[in-house]
Amino acid sequence: MSGPVKIDEIDEKILCLLIKDARTRLKDIAKDCNITSVSVLNRIKRLKKLGVITGATLYPRVELFNLPIIANIGINLDANYANEDEILKLIGEQTNLVEPATSIGKYDLYALVYAENISELDKVVYAVKRRFKIKTIVVNLFSNKPHFLFDNINLQPKGTG
Repeated sequence: MSGPVKIDEIDEKILCLLIKDARTRLKDIAKDCNITSVSVLNRIKRLKKLGVITGATLYPRVELFNLPIIANIGINLDANYANEDEILKLIGEQTNLVEPATSIGKYDLYALVYAENISELDKVVYAVKRRFKIKTIVVNLFSNKPHFLFDNINLQPKGTG
């Protein structure tokens, strides 16, 4: 594994602008960075080649699709009996699983899901408990949609510029 990627202030500014809105026009980025559009394009290509930029992500308003419930399911497994992939597959079949993750910490697995209602979510929890030997399963509901604070990201690795 290689070390941290080194970027300069202009690369950082380009990344911050793209994080806020990946559809920002090259012309507008160039103006904000005091460089040409061609320079912006070349820098973006270089950042893609380095693996810094891997693509853009769309965040739809899922409540418009009748999925108003957002929940984080934390699961502690019995290591002798539970298969992480099977559990996530079951959750994915019964809900709109958007972020499955294994974890080091309080829970072995996390699953961020969208659901139509609480009873749909409860059925999933019951199905997981019934089918697998689970130590604990905890459901946390979001009171509103998550807000991503990308402005708080420091793109410079610690110990550099």
